[in-house]
Amino acid sequence: MFVAEDCREIFSDTQALLEAIKRADKKTRQVHGPEVFLERAIFLSWYCEKGSCQFCYMSTQKERIRDGKRARRRPSSILAEAELLRRIGWKVAFLAGGYGVYPIGEIREMARKVHEIVGEPIWLNTGILSREDMSGFDESVEGVVGSVETVNKGLHRVVCPGKPLEPVEAMLDSAKEIGLKTGMTIILGLGESAEDLPALMDFIERHRIDRITLYTLNPHPGTPFADTPPPPSLYQAGVTAALRLRFPRLRITAGTWIDQLPNIGIVLLAGANGITKYPLFRMFGNRFGRKVEEEIAAAGRRVVGTFTDASRLEGELKTTFPEREEIESALQRYVLRIRRGCGPA
Repeated sequence: MFVAEDCREIFSDTQALLEAIKRADKKTRQVHGPEVFLERAIFLSWYCEKGSCQFCYMSTQKERIRDGKRARRRPSSILAEAELLRRIGWKVAFLAGGYGVYPIGEIREMARKVHEIVGEPIWLNTGILSREDMSGFDESVEGVVGSVETVNKGLHRVVCPGKPLEPVEAMLDSAKEIGLKTGMTIILGLGESAEDLPALMDFIERHRIDRITLYTLNPHPGTPFADTPPPPSLYQAGVTAALRLRFPRLRITAGTWIDQLPNIGIVLLAGANGITKYPLFRMFGNRFGRKVEEEIAAAGRRVVGTFTDASRLEGELKTTFPEREEIESALQRYVLRIRRGCGPA
């Protein structure tokens, strides 16, 4: 078993890190195969009643939005995005939204509709859900995600002052007890270090986590992290490799941003199953989208879905939802927007 001493070694010795990445790559192919999934979270709104996480874009919007309901996306827009992802073969990472925007009944209904469109059960990352909330889910929901961000409790109190860990942990445990899968998000580069990795492993083991998304910091203007650079690519790769070696069956998704595309190859070699956080509308069909697919191929992996094939944008909307015409209209706007960005960027 990969233990704390191994963690210290791979981050203090380059050869040990490279060896860990090599072993993680072999383990990933043995357990999960060569496929790499393109993933995108679908946001339900751009508001969070907490609005206090110091790295988050939504924290810059809280004072600008007087009524959180006005920051909710139109259902037709959300469902059009789901249809777009289905066409190009991307996975819905999860339905995401800030705290306190949607009542649970509307979250359930949206999960059902997105599930019907994409043909796969949905994950939810919509704040703290009670056991009663989660007990009302049907087969359209596969699991729930806790936005943990960092397991360093002292750091967590500083960067997420309105979002304590205890309710997140209670939600994850309740979800497991009623038969749902569980996931978590971590942001690398907030001020944690490799010394926190054993605590992360303990968290995953204790709460029986099925999947983890390892984001790297994306410095948003207007936040305290605006001038903080993202962490080194080998740091993200080292964390990924350590988790893969400790938890061979854990589903790992790596997320970064458009200015960090060369990170993709090394983090895939380190054991990631999927990649996320890349701006679809700015990258599809141009040199950025091609770069993503080239990085995946260079790592000896096979991409599921496409970041370049514009012919996949077209198709038939098969839904019979009452808002079908609105969905079709929103979808055409999305397709036109992407097509305008295709070609050299």
